[in-house]
Amino acid sequence: MLKFLGFLVVLGLAFGLGVYVGQKGPENVLHKAKQLGADVVAKTSSVERSLAVRTGIVNAKERLVQAKSELLDKNYGKAVASLEEAAQSLTKAGDAGGEELQGKLRKVAEKLSGVKTEAQALKTGLHARVDELVKELDQLLAK
Repeated sequence: MLKFLGFLVVLGLAFGLGVYVGQKGPENVLHKAKQLGADVVAKTSSVERSLAVRTGIVNAKERLVQAKSELLDKNYGKAVASLEEAAQSLTKAGDAGGEELQGKLRKVAEKLSGVKTEAQALKTGLHARVDELVKELDQLLAK
C-alpha cells in the first residue's frame, strides 16, 4: 500500500512539473534553475567564509587561554609559543574575513604582538592583558 501511495505522489509531482513547464516554457524554467543554483553557491561560499573566520577566532582564543595558563605556571617559553600560534590563527581568520573584520583582527593581533614581546622580556602581570584579548575575541564571536 505504501509503495502504491509513493508511486501516486511521484506521478502527481511529475504531472505537476510537466504542467508548470508547459505553461512557463522550458527556457524560463531552466533560467530559474540556474538562478537558484547561483544563489545556493553564493550562500554556501558566504557560510564557508564565515565558518573559516569563526574557526580562526576560536583557535586564537584557545591559544590565548593556553598562554594564560602557561603564564600562571611561569612557563614563559611555552606562553610565547602559544601567543605566536594565536597570532597565526588571527592572521588566517583575517585573510578569510571582510575588510571591516580584517581591521578589527589586525588591532587584536597588534595587541597580541605587544603581549608577546612583553612575555619574551619575562615581564609579570600579563594575565590581565591576555584576559582583555580574550574578551575582545569573545566580542568578535558574538557578532
